Amino acid sequence: AATQQQLNRGVRLYELLKQSQYEPYEPEEVVASLFIGVKGYCDRIDVEHVQAFESAFLVHMKTANSKTLADIVSSGYVMTPEIEASLHTIADDFTSGYSP
Repeated sequence: AATQQQLNRGVRLYELLKQSQYEPYEPEEVVASLFIGVKGYCDRIDVEHVQAFESAFLVHMKTANSKTLADIVSSGYVMTPEIEASLHTIADDFTSGYSP
């Protein structure tokens, strides 16, 4: 069961890493995207909806939570306890209200 969960999460992480050819992500956006994947926030999202989920999450980050993205940059892309706590709160709130 744990191995299957790891495989399922890996498939979703692979989807998160895909970027449009001429629309690369900023490094702080990559940090936020990988966070939602590694911490399991994408686990309940069907694989075919992961990229849409990620896009919506990043829009939410850039509009309502730009301070957290700025904090990621100013920390030198180090995941401080404060940034991690903030990302958990944001991801919890976002995923609880998300439906594809």
